[in-house]
Order: sequence, then C-alpha cells, then structure tokens
Amino acid sequence: MLAPGTETPPLKQEAAYSIVVQVRPLQQHAFTVGGRLVHAGAVPADAVSVVSLADRPRSVMSGPLDAVQFYVPHALVDTVARENDVPPPSHLAWPRADRDPVAAGVVALLLPALAEPDPARAMFVEHTAMAFLAHALDRYGDGAATVRPVRSGLSPWQERRAREILHARFATALTIAEVAQACRLSPSYFAAAFRRSTGQSPHRYLSDLRITEAKRLMRETALPLAEVALLCGFGDQSYFTRAFSQAVGTSPGQWRRMNREGGGAH
Repeated sequence: MLAPGTETPPLKQEAAYSIVVQVRPLQQHAFTVGGRLVHAGAVPADAVSVVSLADRPRSVMSGPLDAVQFYVPHALVDTVARENDVPPPSHLAWPRADRDPVAAGVVALLLPALAEPDPARAMFVEHTAMAFLAHALDRYGDGAATVRPVRSGLSPWQERRAREILHARFATALTIAEVAQACRLSPSYFAAAFRRSTGQSPHRYLSDLRITEAKRLMRETALPLAEVALLCGFGDQSYFTRAFSQAVGTSPGQWRRMNREGGGAH
C-alpha cells in the first residue's frame, strides 16, 4: 500500500520506453512528463501508459500498486519497425492510462512465468514479450503505418539449421535469440518466419519436442517423473505436469499407467 502522495524516485533519463500495464486499479495517480501534468486521477485495471524515459516522467501515487513494467530501448523499437517494413516511429506515447485488453492478456500469460522464473520457460517469455512489442508499436506509435506480418518463411538452410538446434538442445534453456543468431536473423523476424515455415511458433515446436521425448522415456524406462522432467527440459516436476496435462489431456502419471496397460493415446 502506497501512502497518499508517494512520489516515485527519479528515473534515469535514457533512450528507452517504460510501458506499464496496471494489474489492479490504482486509487490515485498524478503523472508528469517533462514537467507537464498529463494524467491525474484513478487508473483502472488493464490500463496502459507508455512514456519515453528521455522525457523525465515522474509519478505521485496513492493506494495498492500492482503493475507490470516493460523496459524497451528505443533501438529495439526501431529494429522491430524496420523488420516489418514500416518507418520507425519518432515516438511511442500513451500517458493517458486507457485500457488495453491485448496488453492485459499478455501480462496474464507472463505473470505465472515471472512469479516462478524457470530457464525452461525462457523461450515462451521471450516470444510473448516480442509479440507484445509488435502490438505496442502498432497501437502506440505516432506513425500511420501498421506493422505487417512477415510474408516469407525461412530459407531451406535456415529451417534445417533451426530444427537441428531445437532437436539437439530441447532439454536446455534455449532462447529464440540463440536460434535466430544461428540463422542470421533478428529474434522477432526469426519467430515470425519460423511460424510461417512450420505452422508453429518456436516455443510450441520446442514444447512438442519435450513432450514427445517425455512420452518415450515414460514408455521405455522406469525413471521417476521428476527425473523425466529434468531430462526433457521442463525444470521441475510441477511445471512438467502442467505442460504435459495441457498438451495431452491427462497427467504424466496417468499417461504412463495407461500406456503400460496397453491403452491410451501415443
């Protein structure tokens, strides 16, 4: 709980954006940018504010504070714009704290992974954050151009190289950036081109590899589920159970019993 009139410490003035998504309503928020008041009043849940840290934003707040902040360098915004064949915006700005259901949905996806950091989820977090940045560029940029989807997929050698890396390192904390670098592409362009070539996001493709290997280990060995989880890159058994149940429709333990009895899906 913030005491009435609590002022946030001055932020470092730099070439980066602060994108804040409100998880719960904020009772009172007085927001200045460059010394000018741009918002005064309550802030609803799912509201978004976007400001450049170069503009010296300051906040005075009251009440419970529950929000997620994205730090986005200006250079990253320019890179994403160029990759989508649109002019880089001169500015991203939305200080009025209006609701954005897309941003709220992204935060709802990210919060569980951020609450319990796990290297096994690195690619999911990275992919989701990049998708949110493309949305922010489209909605909060000052240009008229709209971010367009990547029209072409990976070249044959790029797709082959990406698959090789994903198959070889599915049990490690692999990131999109690492695979993209091997394909000589930026992470955001690679993710879109990979989906166009394979019909799946890199994160989904990697998850399917992990599930397939987990099924093999459960079918062919007597390894404990906790060990199966680690060998397949899930980090821990609880995450393995959630991911497997969501993908297959039954828990790992149930799947193993059904298989050993000669029934169930493979």
